[in-house]
Amino acid sequence: MKKTLGIIVLLLLLCNISKAASPYGEGELQLTKGVVDYFIQYIRGKGNKSPEAFYVSTDGTWANYWYCSQGHCGSAHTSEDIKTCEKNSGGKKCKKFAFSRTIKWKNGINPARGKESRIKSKWSDEDIYAKLTELGFYNNNFIKKTTKTNSTDSTETSSTKSTELTSKLIKQLKDLKKLYDEGVLTKEEFTKAKKKILN
Repeated sequence: MKKTLGIIVLLLLLCNISKAASPYGEGELQLTKGVVDYFIQYIRGKGNKSPEAFYVSTDGTWANYWYCSQGHCGSAHTSEDIKTCEKNSGGKKCKKFAFSRTIKWKNGINPARGKESRIKSKWSDEDIYAKLTELGFYNNNFIKKTTKTNSTDSTETSSTKSTELTSKLIKQLKDLKKLYDEGVLTKEEFTKAKKKILN
């Protein structure tokens, strides 16, 4: 009886540990254009291979992906895949971003399941960029702008302004999602307001 009880307690502890150490990323994440292009390549698959898992560094600048082997998808090697991503990225921390074509990273906007988080392989690049922007994962602008100040030419990067705009956009989307989750907004009102924010 004591052995059985001990085994049950041990199993419960192991379950709690595995839940706490989720391989999926959480929190704000902005992907670089290169990582988004790499993600699009992953989504489209290769020949008859299907996407299995997409991992990104927590700063959004590095990614690794794997396809299903012989039509069988599973995440049995998640911890090894994360180690490989971290090694290949030069030591950056990596987390799982997507399983198959569903984005699983939780950032307060992405529900991490269902149709809202799924990317279709037949979508255009623009559609995928738009979806990643809608979910709060892409809105970078690293283009340099030239401005004139008192007849002096100066070049400034717009990445600081972009970061501020991105943070503001993400906050607005999170607030909107919270209102929807609390039942204050209908799905139709939520969709219209989300489009207005993104435009």
